[in-house]
Amino acid sequence: MTMTAERTSSSVNLHLPTGMVGFPESTEYSLSEIESGVYEMLSTDDQEFGFVVIEPDSYFPDYSPMIDPATAERIGLTSTDDALMLLVVNIGTDGEPPVANLLAPIIVNKATKSATQVVLADQDYPLRGTIPLG
Repeated sequence: MTMTAERTSSSVNLHLPTGMVGFPESTEYSLSEIESGVYEMLSTDDQEFGFVVIEPDSYFPDYSPMIDPATAERIGLTSTDDALMLLVVNIGTDGEPPVANLLAPIIVNKATKSATQVVLADQDYPLRGTIPLG
């Protein structure tokens, strides 16, 4: 299944049944758009814990990973129209540019607000893709 990001405009609560990679205990998040295609994804249990995430289309126009049927089924996704793909951002420090994790996108079912982070297998994407600024 190939999915492209579709812009949303409101703050929503997301349920990630298995949490994020490395953070399985945090399963409930609030997703708020900061600016066009850039979001803050905060844990609803701990507002100090969260991620900056982006829609890939504006920054990585050729990014179109294949999502396996088991992943889509895990969050009840039956149509690409209900899919929103997000990438976790590392803001960078000490003059390093921000990067996005292209190897483990978050897939959101916009209809159910269920989501999962999936590690892509057998696809040629880097863990860190430099986000083009300007």
